[in-house]
Amino acid sequence: MVAKLPGLLAAAMLLLPAGAAAGSFDHSYASYDALLRTHVDEAGLVTYDALRKDGRLPTFLASLAEVTPEQLADWSRGQQIAFLINAYNALTLQTIVEAPGVSSIREIKPDAWDNARWPVAGRKVSLNYLEHTRLRGQLREVRVHFVLVCAARGCPKLPRRALRPEGISEQLAGYMRAFVRDATRNRIDRTGRKLYLSKIFHWYADDFANAGSDGIPPALAAMAGKEGALVRTLYPLLSQADRSFLEDGKFEVLYSDYDWSLNSR
Repeated sequence: MVAKLPGLLAAAMLLLPAGAAAGSFDHSYASYDALLRTHVDEAGLVTYDALRKDGRLPTFLASLAEVTPEQLADWSRGQQIAFLINAYNALTLQTIVEAPGVSSIREIKPDAWDNARWPVAGRKVSLNYLEHTRLRGQLREVRVHFVLVCAARGCPKLPRRALRPEGISEQLAGYMRAFVRDATRNRIDRTGRKLYLSKIFHWYADDFANAGSDGIPPALAAMAGKEGALVRTLYPLLSQADRSFLEDGKFEVLYSDYDWSLNSR
């Protein structure tokens, strides 16, 4: 499985437009965008069997490999964030393409996230490197939790459109709001007075520890610990009905089981 990628990339690089290696990277992501719209539905589910036969994915991965470290460092913050998010999601798709028959990404060995084998911008990287070292670490962008997709149904929905540098903050804000309001990931049990959150918020609670209290009801502003910070992060993004229900602070925060089954259709 691991040995397939270099051959695919080598073949795809031969098909890149003249001048691609010289730095003419397509920041509109037109081809990758069309690929997503072809193989991803509104629920974020992927037709992996058809994707395996589509030569546009290895061609896009080859274009990521052709970017030099100097080019990437010279790009704007928005260009870097869009590039790294699109790279992460495309490489996750390729991970599943190379493992036909799996029902979960966790079945893939060696570890799909720590196995540093992907050529991106002049170095061989892992998915964890793209997410934790570059996006969360160096670029300090925690909203990537709501757009990076690990090929599981418990993840955020895989966007049907490529992210673009222009308006990157607004795009990330929109994906975060959509994830927070998605009742299959986060929900309120009004009868039991419980707020069920995605495990993503449990795993990365520290990323939201500095949530402010401006515009937050007093009962929520006084909530202590990681759960309090999470509630203050989520509160402005909820519907008016959900905000009204939570504003007295009389509820319990719990975390839902994470669905690791493959996001395929």
